[in-house]
Amino acid sequence: MKKTLRILTALFPLLFAPHAFAHALYVFAQYDGQTVTGKSYYSDMTPAAETYVEVLRHGENQPLMTGKTDKRGYFHFPLVVEPKVALKVVVEGEEGHRAAVVADRITAAQNTPTQANDESLLLLRGDIAQLRDKIYLHDILGGIGYIVGIAGIAAWLNARKLRKGRQ
Repeated sequence: MKKTLRILTALFPLLFAPHAFAHALYVFAQYDGQTVTGKSYYSDMTPAAETYVEVLRHGENQPLMTGKTDKRGYFHFPLVVEPKVALKVVVEGEEGHRAAVVADRITAAQNTPTQANDESLLLLRGDIAQLRDKIYLHDILGGIGYIVGIAGIAAWLNARKLRKGRQ
């Protein structure tokens, strides 16, 4: 009976495991002087579809513009402000998720169509941001290694105490 109770007690947290895998909200944004563009996504790399977006001057609380992302998590807002103003983009997703970033300022290269250049740059920045925010196996194994290492140090210190107590 005790063995069955222990097994059921050990398996009980698995009932709530799907809720334990929380995910974070990420956003990247760029500003070319005329348009604020970017993408919002969750840590499992699913797009943050139709989430609320605010664009503010960095350091201020009053939004210059508000809107929503599309079904793929992208946003595109025409906005003209002073050239040296830093813009902050805030995305508020489901279940209280919130992410904020200062939009990267980009300039158009000479002799290239700006719209095609901006779109390709947005895709490149999106790929870089997703690679940076992705959770890799070596990160998980590293965390487990830290836990095992700390447990090993605790066991070693406990063994030293027991040895000193016997002598």
